[in-house]
Amino acid sequence: FETVVGRQTTLNVSLKPDNKALDEVVVVGFGTQKKINATGAISSISTKELIQSPVANISNSLVGRMPGLFATQSGGEPGNDGSKIRIRGVGTFSGNTDPLTLVDGIQVDNYNNIDPNEIESVTILKDASSTAVYGIRGANGVLIITTKRGKAGPPKVSYTFNQGFNSFTDLREMMNSVDYATHFNDALKADAYVTGTVYVPRYTPDDLALYANGQDPIFHPNVNWFDVMFKKVSTQSQHNINISGGQNKVRYFISGGFFNQEGLFKDTKDVVDAFSPQSTFRRYNVRSNFNFDVTDRLKLTLDLSSQTEIRSGNNGTNTERVVGDIGRASPLSTPGVVDGKVVNIFTGSQNNPYASLLYPNLAGGLKRSYRNYLNGNLRADYDLGSLTTGLSAHGNVAIQTYNDQQVTNTKTLITYLAVKLPDGTVNLVPSTTEAQFGFAQSGTFTRRITAEFGIDYKRSFGRHNVTGLVLYNQQKTFDPALAFLVPKGYQSFVGRATYDYDGRYLAEVNVGYNGTENFAPGKRFGFFPAYSLGWVVSQEPFFSRSGFVNFLKIRGSYGEVGNDNIGGTRFLYRTTSYSSVANTYYFGNVGSTYSGFTGIREGATGNPAVTWERALKRNIGLELWFWKDKIRFTADVFDEKRSDILATRESISSISGLSQPANNLGKMENKGYEGDITFTDRIGNVGVRVSANLSFARNKVIFRDEVPKQYAYQNRTGQRLGQNFGLIAEGLYNTFEEINDPARPVYSYSNNKIQPGDIRYKDFNGDGIIDDFDAVPIGYSNIPEKTFGATVGLNYKGFDFSVLFQGVGNVSHYYTRLQKGTGYGNAPPEGSPSYFNESWSQERYEAGLPIRFPRFSVSSNPNNVGSSYWLADASYVRIKNVEVGYKFQQGILRYVGLASCRVYVNANNLFTWKKVYAGIDPENTATGDTNTEPYPLVRTINAGLNLNF
Repeated sequence: FETVVGRQTTLNVSLKPDNKALDEVVVVGFGTQKKINATGAISSISTKELIQSPVANISNSLVGRMPGLFATQSGGEPGNDGSKIRIRGVGTFSGNTDPLTLVDGIQVDNYNNIDPNEIESVTILKDASSTAVYGIRGANGVLIITTKRGKAGPPKVSYTFNQGFNSFTDLREMMNSVDYATHFNDALKADAYVTGTVYVPRYTPDDLALYANGQDPIFHPNVNWFDVMFKKVSTQSQHNINISGGQNKVRYFISGGFFNQEGLFKDTKDVVDAFSPQSTFRRYNVRSNFNFDVTDRLKLTLDLSSQTEIRSGNNGTNTERVVGDIGRASPLSTPGVVDGKVVNIFTGSQNNPYASLLYPNLAGGLKRSYRNYLNGNLRADYDLGSLTTGLSAHGNVAIQTYNDQQVTNTKTLITYLAVKLPDGTVNLVPSTTEAQFGFAQSGTFTRRITAEFGIDYKRSFGRHNVTGLVLYNQQKTFDPALAFLVPKGYQSFVGRATYDYDGRYLAEVNVGYNGTENFAPGKRFGFFPAYSLGWVVSQEPFFSRSGFVNFLKIRGSYGEVGNDNIGGTRFLYRTTSYSSVANTYYFGNVGSTYSGFTGIREGATGNPAVTWERALKRNIGLELWFWKDKIRFTADVFDEKRSDILATRESISSISGLSQPANNLGKMENKGYEGDITFTDRIGNVGVRVSANLSFARNKVIFRDEVPKQYAYQNRTGQRLGQNFGLIAEGLYNTFEEINDPARPVYSYSNNKIQPGDIRYKDFNGDGIIDDFDAVPIGYSNIPEKTFGATVGLNYKGFDFSVLFQGVGNVSHYYTRLQKGTGYGNAPPEGSPSYFNESWSQERYEAGLPIRFPRFSVSSNPNNVGSSYWLADASYVRIKNVEVGYKFQQGILRYVGLASCRVYVNANNLFTWKKVYAGIDPENTATGDTNTEPYPLVRTINAGLNLNF
């Protein structure tokens, strides 16, 4: 800054502020706003952060990057590995908890099929003020994806290539056959001691020797099924090309992408007539966004996109059954495959993972699905400034189609029984016969039409700035699978008014009047208002702009939104069904002509008063920018009271003989806080960006018409949704003196037949009996209450580095394989992890060795009861993403016609700090079924190249 002083003794200097930060725009419902004027709770990220993750799904790219976003990835199967997204936790125990998802303002059911290279930004709307315009669809928050658009200028071409290598993050090490057989004998010996029977080992010393030396691989196998069935590494690749540019009148953005991912099952070429068991996923993306300035007043946009997905693998969720069979197979039960044949070594039920993987007839077959999404959106904006300054109108029509074709093949398993002949040779005898090859094909076609018309107003009167929006939106979904073949529809009337005085005092009103055909006439529309205020303290004259704080805003909101996806069937106001049932009425003389006649039976009674869930939300927020905008801090405190949750009355006895109608009687509350802080600066030649976010949301069931339990502590009402219950474990019994203590409670489990090595439980109610009445709330809910993320980014002379840490806290899980592992007559259980070697035994106890698990037993025992012994702390911290890159200097590139060139290496799910046992991913929630297990989470190491022309 320079000026001529001359003879002046006083200088009045006004510094022009940096308007870049003040001009930032955020996406809101049906529009955009300046960030400094927004009074709602809104968070967003850009495409730069999304493409740092080498993953197939957008949901996995969002994890850990925004406050208020809770995400859980429960598996890594190609094409089926997306994260479950929730905004600010869970507010209902019956209805759907997914946020409403929009792409360029149009609702979509699947956003994971979008190529990240097409995306400009992702925004989440969290409070009532920002979601009220969506009315009955806004209670769970809103996720808005905005795709890229062209800018005036010469054509720009960008090509991106990624080549990745996938491996499982953590597979448990399994017992070998010697350990398995030894522990089985130990369990038989311990049971015989208690029952007074003669101990007869199942596995002789000769057997143990053969398991150890491997000289009899068919009848004494030692198979690590994870090594046999899974590959160490699989590949994935991605290509994308973007072309953008245009003139003042026409601008365009065109994108094409391809993604291919292979699973980690091993090839099965050594098995005769086997299907390929591999899980594979391919996706093709095409998008074209056009902007036309027809006249100075009329502007058109035309958006066209298509996504095609091809998936191969086990039918439905049966991959979990296959993985479960692999995980629970014992190392000595079968050799697996001999001479290309699936072989068992004894008759009867036997778990051979090859049978489940290769010939999944019982599992539903092998399926290939072809899914195509085709989307088109035409929008017109017209400036009505000739009528009054700041007035404009817009209208758009969007058409979406979804076509899903599925082909399923089945084939009966041909297994062989290994028989050892007197001369020592082995004969493989077929134990099943080949059946006819199975083939099935099915498909569905869905289309959705959305129409919208709105009037916008934006004008300033001196220091008074006002905006307004009046809008009508209608949507129809046609799906043959919908009940009664009735299309699903929405109608919405939306209004918004904002006011600010001199950028200091902010006020906003949002209203939605929305309806759906899913409820009874007269009950289909609801009114959803929300109000918010803001005060930009830093704009006040008394605020020192030369101080450490550059920007300070306080905001608050209050309003009501709804959730029409309440659970249950459609049209709950109608009686569900009328069915013809034989032998309903009986007439005649008993013992002679007394006989039954067909009658009509009514299903569950309808309830014409059924309506949507109502969510009353409050939010208070604070935004601070420090140190010349180098540090930005945002914090919010929120609460929600959800009512009219769908539930069936439990307090009415079933002796009435009636199927109870659904009622809107449930209530929950959800409250918490969130915040994020970002530091951005340049220190010499080093650019630095560090950010962190933390979210906490705790829910509580207020009412669900629960029958009061005998002991109040067992009521689910008043607890967190997903709260774990179980007995309190107080260690293990180690001696018979402890067991024979007269003061010991009587166990109702296993007829009180306990022995050293069994779990000691607390008699919580003090009645002298250990039973289900002693089960109490233990640990946390199975829904995480805390989620957090932290990123560090550096760049120096073309080099760049970034790392994302992500994690959750306040969450507990029962991991079924551990809990059920010591019972059901398996000793040790099939597929025992190597750390089961630290189970209780008399020798380990007397030697003072570490003991992590109770004893094994062949007979019934009380150790598989749900208790704090098996409840695990599922909190974790994960290096979610790491990237290192280099951008070549411009001087080198101009000789080959490139505007820029960047090479990089990144990794996803690189390392996890956790408290659960090895081989268990903390995000894999328990299913309660010991026969299934999620496809393990994968780690991806990826190399990439980005070229710009």
